[in-house]
Amino acid sequence: MRRAAAGRGEGVSPRVRLTLAYAGILVLLLAAFSIVVFTLLSIVVYQDIEPFRDDPAILAAAHKMLVKDAVLLLAANGGALVLVAAAAFVLARATVRPLEEAISLQRQFTNDASHDLRTPLAVIRTETSAAIHEGEACSPELAERMLIIDQQAKRMERLIDQLLTLAHVDADSALNREPTDLMVVAGGVVRDLQPLADARGIGLKFERRESAVVMGDELKLSQLVGNLVDNAIKYSGERGNVSVSVWQQHDAAFVEVADRGPGIPAEELDRIFMRYHRLDGPQTNGRAGHGLGLPLCRWIARAHGGEVGVRSTPGEGSTFTLQLPALS
Repeated sequence: MRRAAAGRGEGVSPRVRLTLAYAGILVLLLAAFSIVVFTLLSIVVYQDIEPFRDDPAILAAAHKMLVKDAVLLLAANGGALVLVAAAAFVLARATVRPLEEAISLQRQFTNDASHDLRTPLAVIRTETSAAIHEGEACSPELAERMLIIDQQAKRMERLIDQLLTLAHVDADSALNREPTDLMVVAGGVVRDLQPLADARGIGLKFERRESAVVMGDELKLSQLVGNLVDNAIKYSGERGNVSVSVWQQHDAAFVEVADRGPGIPAEELDRIFMRYHRLDGPQTNGRAGHGLGLPLCRWIARAHGGEVGVRSTPGEGSTFTLQLPALS
C-alpha cells in the first residue's frame, strides 16, 4: 500500500507539485498576515473602549464589531486564495520551464549521440563476428583479439541502452506493461549470460525457480535482472558461484541474485544505487563499471511499484533482491 501511494505521488508532474508547494507557502503567509491584522485590530478596539469596560452594551458592540471584521477578513482571504493559486501557478511555471528545457535538450542530445554511436558499433560487431566465425582464416591470437573487441562492443551497446533508458526515466511511455512471468524473464537472462559465466569459470544456476507473474514491461525487467546477474558474474572471484532464485509469496514476487564474491562494505550499501557512483577497491576485481547499472535497476523496480535492495557481508558475498507486486 505504501509503495502504491509512492508510485501515485511519483506520477504527479513536477509543475503540479511545485504549484502546490508555492500555494502552501503563500497560504501560510496569508494566514499569518490575517492573524496579525486581527490581533492588532482587537488591541486597538479594546484600548478604545477601556474607559467603558463596565458597560455591557459597549462590550457587546465591540465584540460584535470584531466578529464582523473577522468575517470580512475571512471573506477577503477566500477571494485572495484565487490570486494565491494563480500566483503559485505562475511562479511554478517560471521555475520549471528552464529545467524542462534543459532536460529536453539533454534527452535530445542523448538520443542523437546514442543513435550516432550505434551505427559504428554495429559495423564493428559485424566485422568482428565475421572474423571470429572465420577462425581458420586467422591466427588464434588474432581471433582472441577479435573476441575481446566484440565483447567490448557488446558492453558499449549495453551502456548506450542504459543511457537511453536513464534519459527517459520520467516518461510515462517508458513502460509497456503486460502480464509477465519473472521465471521466464530470469530464465532468458541466465540463458543469455551462461556463456559469459562459463568463459570466466563461474557457476551460474537456479537455486529456486517458481512462477511469479507481475504486470510489467518484460524488456525493462529483463534489463534489470540482466544487470544484477551480470554484476554478480563480474564481481565474483575466479571459480565462484552465482545463484538465481524466483518465487512468489502472497501478493509479492521476488527475484534474488546471490554471489560468493568479496562483498560490499557497509558504508557503500546505500551509495551503490546512486547514479555514476562506482565501487573502487579490491572488491571490484578490476572490473569497475560506469555507475549506471544499479541506479537503472532501482528506477525500473520503483517504476513497477517495487524495490530492489542488497544484503552483503564482506568476504562472503552479496545478495540483491527484487520485490514487485504480483498478480493474483
